[in-house]
Amino acid sequence: MTRSTVYLRRSVTGKLVHASLWDTVTDGHLKLWSTTWRPAMAAHCAGRSPLQDKPEDSHWDWQAKIDHWRPLLAYHSFAIVCARELQGLMLAQDIMSARLPGQAGKAMVYVEYLATAPWNRSEISGTPRYQGVGTVLMASAIQLSLDLGYKGRIALHALSAAEGFYRDRCGMIDMGPDSNYHDLRYFEMTEVQAAVFRQERGTK
Repeated sequence: MTRSTVYLRRSVTGKLVHASLWDTVTDGHLKLWSTTWRPAMAAHCAGRSPLQDKPEDSHWDWQAKIDHWRPLLAYHSFAIVCARELQGLMLAQDIMSARLPGQAGKAMVYVEYLATAPWNRSEISGTPRYQGVGTVLMASAIQLSLDLGYKGRIALHALSAAEGFYRDRCGMIDMGPDSNYHDLRYFEMTEVQAAVFRQERGTK
């Protein structure tokens, strides 16, 4: 387990602040999720009966997800902590193959789940506390792909509210709804796109 220094942007001031990126989600991170993140999401969803009024990931139980996949070597988890608060979580795996022409069949990293804390979402908090959590986690997925020799290739299925982020902010290729995966849109990133993503964000 290692910790790296990353930077998030404080929305109110626009200033960059130090944060810690952990390459393993620990019991301490899950305790923070349980005592702060989960209650904040529950409070936001209270009284909202129509499913469309709730964040699509509001039912995600990160404790159960991490406990289930922690023993499997092909799975990798990440957490971002800033000001002693849990800001983001990601779970990825490295046993899937790419579909895009030109890289079909090649190994890649697949992002199973990625989420930022409720207070970092404009649709929940109005003004996000920190910006850049999702971008840092995506950069981590690309770095994992590079470390494994997959040249930055990554993929994921996006919740509808996040489609624009992956398409427009991350530069991933939208391959359309996947009928085999709840009709969620499937996205892939090539090694060229990964290099552009890293260059634009000053990642060596």
